[in-house]
Amino acid sequence: RAAAMVAAALKAEALILLTAVPGLMKKFPDESTLIRQLPQSQLLAASEAAQGRMKKKVLGAQEALKGGVGRVIIADGRIEKPISAALTGTGTVIQ
Repeated sequence: RAAAMVAAALKAEALILLTAVPGLMKKFPDESTLIRQLPQSQLLAASEAAQGRMKKKVLGAQEALKGGVGRVIIADGRIEKPISAALTGTGTVIQ
């Protein structure tokens, strides 16, 4: 959640949170349930469905967006060039 505070303080356009899964999933660990787009208005429901460390990422996303960050991307840090991939649409984009 510290990353969310830094991103908000810097007025960042985007915050990328890399993790060991493809993004936020409706039914973890079923990767076919990946949520590609999530409106900020649905973050509370998503945080209730999130498990383990993903809960903290969802809370951090909420804090970042409230702080003025344009979008938060939760993406897979295990793939090649994860930041480029996140910026081009992989993972879960929260706005």
